[in-house]
This record gives sequence, C-alpha cells and structure tokens, in this order.
Amino acid sequence: MTTQPLRPRRARRCPFRRIAAVACIVLAVAANARAQDMDLQSLVGEALKNNPEIAAGQSRVESARHRIPQAKALPDPMVSAGYTNEGLSQYTFGNSYDSVWAFGVSQTVPFPGKLVQKGKVAEKEMETLGLQYTALRLATVARVKELYYDLFTAHRTIDILQEKAKLLDQVEKSALARYASGMGDQRDAVMAQTEKYMLLEKAEMVRQRLSTLEGMLNSLLGRDVKSPLGTPAEPSKAPYKRSLDDLLVKASFDSPETKARMKKVEKAEAKVSQAKAEFVPDVTLSAGYSQKGYKVSQSPQVVTGADSSGSDASTPAGNKQKWTDMWSASVSMTVPIFFFVKQAEGLKESRSDLAESKYDLEAGKNMIASSIRENYSMLQSAERLSELFASGTLPKSRQDFQLAMAGYAAGKGDIYAVVSRLKSVLDYEVQYWAQLAEKQKAVARLESLAGITDGITLPKSLDTGNGAGKDAMAGGQHANSDMK
Repeated sequence: MTTQPLRPRRARRCPFRRIAAVACIVLAVAANARAQDMDLQSLVGEALKNNPEIAAGQSRVESARHRIPQAKALPDPMVSAGYTNEGLSQYTFGNSYDSVWAFGVSQTVPFPGKLVQKGKVAEKEMETLGLQYTALRLATVARVKELYYDLFTAHRTIDILQEKAKLLDQVEKSALARYASGMGDQRDAVMAQTEKYMLLEKAEMVRQRLSTLEGMLNSLLGRDVKSPLGTPAEPSKAPYKRSLDDLLVKASFDSPETKARMKKVEKAEAKVSQAKAEFVPDVTLSAGYSQKGYKVSQSPQVVTGADSSGSDASTPAGNKQKWTDMWSASVSMTVPIFFFVKQAEGLKESRSDLAESKYDLEAGKNMIASSIRENYSMLQSAERLSELFASGTLPKSRQDFQLAMAGYAAGKGDIYAVVSRLKSVLDYEVQYWAQLAEKQKAVARLESLAGITDGITLPKSLDTGNGAGKDAMAGGQHANSDMK
C-alpha cells in the first residue's frame, strides 16, 4: 500500500482582508480625486447657497418688503367708551337726566397722497437693499475666485520649492563628488545643503499661508474652517477679450453699486414729496352713540266702571322710566401752525438728503470707474509679464542653470553660480504662476464691479433693478439654479 505524500495545506485567505484591501484602494482613489478635483464653478454655487452674509442680505430684502404695506396702511382706528354720573354717592344712570353712557369710534385719514408717498419711500428702500444684495452676491463670487487663485499660487509654489530642493540634492551630490575627487571644496556641499534647508523653510511658510487661505475659503463657503479642500486647476492663459471702454460702459448701466445709489436718489426724491405733503392737515372722522335714562312721575288714572257697583276706580300715582338714544358725528383736522419749526425743517432735511444722495451717486460712479481702470491695468500688466516669463525669461534661465550645472559637474565653474541660477529659475517660475493667478483675480474683480453675471443666475427683479420683491429670495433658496 503506497501512501500519498501529504500536500501542504493552503492557507485560507480571509475574506475580510480582501474587503479591507478593496476599501483601502477605494478610499485612496477617492482621496486622490478629492485632492485633485476642486471645481471653481461648484465653489461659487456653494458660496451663493451657504454664505451667511448672503443669507443676511436676503433677510434684509424680505424685511424691507414687509414694510411696504405697513407704510401704505391707514392709522389704527380708535374706539372709546365713557360714562357721566351725577354726584359721587351712588350710581345715577336711569334716575338722573344728566347721567349718560357714551360710545364712539374715530378714524384718522391722512391727506390724499401722504400714504402713497410713504409707500413709495418704502418701495425704494426695498429696491436699494435688493441691489445691494446683488452687489453682495457678485462680491462674494469675486472673493471666492480670488481665494481660489491664491490657493493655486500657494500649491504651485510648494511644488516648485520641492522640485528645486531635489535639484539642490543633485548639486549637493556633484559637490561631494568633486570633493571626493579632490577637485572641490567641502564648503560647496555645505552651501548646497544650506540652500536646500532654506527652500524647505520657505515651503513650510507657504504651507502656513495655505492653511490660512483654506480657512478663509471654507468660511466664505459656509463650511467648517477645517474642512479639506482639493488642489485648484491651472488658470486660463487665454487673453481677456473685453476692452476697458466696454467695461466702463457696462458698469455705468449694469453695476449694482451704481444702481443702488440711483435708487437712493429716487428714495430721497420720494422723501422730499412726502415732506411737502406734511404741510397739509390730516382729517379725523368720529361717530358716537350715547344713551341716558330718567324717571318721570305720573298722576293717578281713573278707570270707569272698574268695580262691581259700577262706580269709577283710580290707580295710584307712580314713576315711569324713559330712555333717550342719541347719535353724534364730528370732523376734526390738524392745524400745522408750527410748520416753520417742524414741516419746513423736515423739508429742508429731505432736500439735504437728496443732495447728499446725488453727490454720493457721482462719487460712486467715479470710484467704480477708477477701480475698473486700476484692475484693468493690473490685468494687462499680468498678461504682459506672464507672456514675457513664458516666452523668454523662463526658458533662458532654465538653460542658463542647466549649463552652469553641467559645467560644475564637469569640474568647471563654482557652486555660487549654480545656486544663484537655480534661485533665479525658482523666482521666475513662482512669479510666472503668480502673474497668471493675479490676472484671473483682476478679471474677477472687474466682473464684480461692472455687474457681469456670466455663468451666474441672479433673481430677475434684482438683476434688472426694477423692484426687488418676491424674487429677491430666489437666489439663495434654489442653490441648483445659481449656476447656468
């Protein structure tokens, strides 16, 4: 009988290990995708939906909308009740002719046009707040874009510093090789190491700024400040197509800041009309009902044939109760005899407010035009510098460094030339990406100032400036419609 050799038993593979391995792979892929995927348009939509300042602006518009019907409403009517008694010793109603119960109602009716003007002032206030709400939304969008491109600059700077630290490792190795062969000095290796540590120190400082920027962006998005954020994408290198004149013209018509100041002028004009209406009196209409009662004595009455004998009988004398109903109506009006210290001063005040609003409108237009010119100049400068870096400075500095590095590795040149050229490459690369980011930041500010809403859906009433009523709340309540 032959026996089969015992085969080693295969170790059973635990299914939990497979599950854990798959889970780790999935989490790693998700984390990598999250780290790389940072969509600007999604961030803008999230900010428009969750930013607390925008929510506060919505509440201000809604609060102003509810003040309009209050301004147009009549004053509350007054109801009165009174009683007149004769003497203090006892209740004499019904026993004394002078005791009266009276009830009345009155309603003050402002002079025609006063309530209309008050309502118009409230409407202009709501429209002003609505346009300020639109300006806040555009400013929030611009701020999100600025932080986005600042984050990009920080990430790219860290990458460049790490890359140059690796190059310094190569420089250090070349310095050690030259020292080992007796062709170089040990101080070259020490210098390369020192420069590498300085780059790592700069990278740590940039990481600190990166953490600050992430906290600011999370706060703007309505998130927890420690929420993780991914890596921004590279900014567009395409030239900006709008001209300065186009931006200035568009700002004069579509800038929400300018529109809000225009609405303030209209509100001030409505307040002047309201102040003029205060010179005419208000009328109060009153109506009342009163009742009084009293007793009158009556003489005995004789009843013929009242008894069985056929003779006349009489009833004893007594008192008879009588009631009297009375109605009243009256009209009264205010007499503005102190108009020279009240209504006249109020009119002067409203006219001064109107003048202030007009000056503020002109100052606002000049300020917006100045800001547009400044940001457009920054945009053009960033475009020219980035093009200069990309076409000439960067390629030449890289070539210069490679030649210096090759010469040093071959035993020619010194470490100072290599390190200085590497620093130049580092500075130029950081400046190149920083200028691309500055260009996009300037574009974001320009679009906010000029009221450009490309890719952003604003409430219709706020976008046109013709009233900011019920549609004023639509922008924050429907987040998915914020982006086209």
